[in-house]
Amino acid sequence: DHSIIFAFMYSPVYPRPRKVYFNWVDSAGQWFSNGIGDNVFPDSVTGYCQVAMPPNGNRGVIAAHAGANIFTEIAIDSDPPGFGIFNIYNAPDLLSGNTRTIWPYVAVGNNNLVHLVMSENSADRAPQRLCYAHFNQSNTSWWPNATNPQYLDSVKTISSVIAASPVSNKVVIAYSKMTDTSSQTWNDICYYLSPDGTTWDFTNGRVNVTNYGDDDDSLWAYTDIAVIFDYNDNFHIIWNANWSPDANSYYYRTYLFHYSSNRQIIDEVRSPWPDSLWLSSGCAFGGWNRAICKMDLGVQPISNTLYAIWTQFDTSDCSALGYANGDIWMAYTTNSGISWSEPLNLTNSHTPNCEAGDCDSDNWASLGDVVDGKLNIFYVNDKDAGGMPQTEGSATENPMLYYPVWVGIDENPTKPANFTLGQNYPNPFNSNTAISFELKTASHVKLDIFNITGEKVATLINRELPAGSHRTTWNAGMVASGTYYYRLTAGKEVQTKQMVFIK
Repeated sequence: DHSIIFAFMYSPVYPRPRKVYFNWVDSAGQWFSNGIGDNVFPDSVTGYCQVAMPPNGNRGVIAAHAGANIFTEIAIDSDPPGFGIFNIYNAPDLLSGNTRTIWPYVAVGNNNLVHLVMSENSADRAPQRLCYAHFNQSNTSWWPNATNPQYLDSVKTISSVIAASPVSNKVVIAYSKMTDTSSQTWNDICYYLSPDGTTWDFTNGRVNVTNYGDDDDSLWAYTDIAVIFDYNDNFHIIWNANWSPDANSYYYRTYLFHYSSNRQIIDEVRSPWPDSLWLSSGCAFGGWNRAICKMDLGVQPISNTLYAIWTQFDTSDCSALGYANGDIWMAYTTNSGISWSEPLNLTNSHTPNCEAGDCDSDNWASLGDVVDGKLNIFYVNDKDAGGMPQTEGSATENPMLYYPVWVGIDENPTKPANFTLGQNYPNPFNSNTAISFELKTASHVKLDIFNITGEKVATLINRELPAGSHRTTWNAGMVASGTYYYRLTAGKEVQTKQMVFIK
């Protein structure tokens, strides 16, 4: 119904307290909170969350892991949704040897089942047990039981993802399978498929998509992977890969690959990046990253167009502390991966030589499964490149940004009753701010930004748009601090509002 749920990990002081927050925008474009949102779990150590919605519903499910005696848990939105009221359930996460599973990924099926795939919290670089469980919302019961998850495989990276079909009860689990217990670098891409979300063959049902270890080359998958079903009930997997001459090293040039279950062929989403060898000193992309990484997928109903987004690093855009700033890129295919569009840099926020607090490193992006005329992208605008859990860069207050990118006409539009220009958020702001508006009818739309003297400093939109809810983002990095006005013109309708930019 065009509603969107957001979930993210927030820590006002690194590393603790750490909480999972949520926000929600309904089909009319009304937000649950114009601030940070609301805390989901009643503790101060929960984090590393994932979120999913049922294919034909609007009650979101958030999965996360917490501290001792809780570990993996899920929070299911209330009915009606979007009011910050969640029912919380502890997941079966206890393994033999008294270890636990964490790092949950979640999907919600058409048959009211919440599916979880989780990895063991093992010693550093030791093989981790990969496990699965599902929760029946109808009778609040867990499978296989309330205490222990189902073992699937052993892995060396935190890579497992899961997806449910929007048109059937199929569920797929995809992950990077280790081929050498001594290496996190050497992995194949594998999957398990269930026809109904309850019937699994975890003994003989694993399918190896890549078989890198069997073809006498040295191309290997790493840890980033995404999976989704399209509206023809076919699933798609996307991952990155690098050449690796031995178990402890790899070439930084990165490939981005796609596999579809209907064609059963591996395609290149884009040409390998970078074109030349990465300069290994002075500009690192950080732990658990590659030059192309952190991919996600979305599908447009009816047309079945598949969209891919990813983070891409560039050696010409490096922070003062020596970490590469990321941008969010996109490409799409209309023919199940036979051909892909030219990659497009969506954020293009280069800040070379930036000091802590002044960087614009865009990373860790999520893309909404449903492309309802726009890409619903949610990402971290890191103000000092690098990941703090990997002791990279310095701790900064980083905006979590919602970035809607219009890619076509909404195939299931919900038309608003009025022409409305919303207040920008956040306001005041110090880098990027989002502006939402609603059109009663299709119109030629202009959205202009003016300074306090009346001089136009930017035009964000100047094109035809369909009726419905719209949202765009202004990056004010090139203008001075102060008061600005944004004016929306659609046909004979005009509205203006004020905002404040503080560097």
